[in-house]
Order: sequence, then structure tokens, then C-alpha cells
Amino acid sequence: MHNVEPTVQPSRFYRYPVISWVEAGGWSEAVEPYPAGYSDTFEISDYKAKGRAFWLVVRGDSMTAPAGQSIPEGMLILVDTGIEPTAGKLVIAKLPESNEATFKKLVEDAGRYFLKPLNPAYPTIAVTEECKLIGVIRQMTMRL
Repeated sequence: MHNVEPTVQPSRFYRYPVISWVEAGGWSEAVEPYPAGYSDTFEISDYKAKGRAFWLVVRGDSMTAPAGQSIPEGMLILVDTGIEPTAGKLVIAKLPESNEATFKKLVEDAGRYFLKPLNPAYPTIAVTEECKLIGVIRQMTMRL
């Protein structure tokens, strides 16, 4: 006889749109969360976002490092716009000279902030007043 029965644990999953880098670059607090037709593709996560969130598919090799932390092309990254970007976090930013977002590590040096790629072959970018930090990466996954 057992006096303990297994219980079903509720699982919580959250659905976020997969958007383009141009859409991410145009992200704004004034935008409706996900208007009709915003995205045809959604991915799920067990992460509950603090703000609006979306997935991006990593492009290029600027975040592919020869050693240590590395995020290769094709990875899906979950961006939470409700988290304050701080030094050491992986972030999505909008640079003034581009209509697309960029994915880099936010670093601080002598009181100034920079967007640093994990791949040393790419340049570090100074964060200026015109640069908009959109969100922080909270999860990464790979589609097989």
C-alpha cells in the first residue's frame, strides 16, 4: 500500500513570434504586442518574459567565438524587452546607421558602454545616445 500518489505537474509554456532583424530594428514600446499578421511563425519556451518578447534567428558569424561562449548562425535567441540591459548581458541593439537590429555582448570599459561581438575578427561598437538597446537574450535553442 502506498499513501502517496504521483501528481501531474502543470507545465507552462509561452508562445513568442519569430521576427526578422528589420522588424526587431523597428521595435518600439509604442508597437502593439503582436498585431494580426505580425508573424506567421511562433516558437514556445518555458521562460515567462518580463516584457514583450520575440525570437530571432542568428545570422552571420559575429557571435561565433573560437573558444568559450559562442552563438552560431542558425540558433534561435529569445529576446525579452522587459529586462534592463546591463554590462555582461547579450543584447539586441538598433544602431543609428542601420534599419536592422544587431546582436552583441554589452560591455563596459572606463564608464563607457560598447557592443562587443564574441568573434574577435569583428570590431567593437561604441554605444552612443542614438543607439537603442532593445532587449536582453534570455534563452537560446537550435532547430534540428
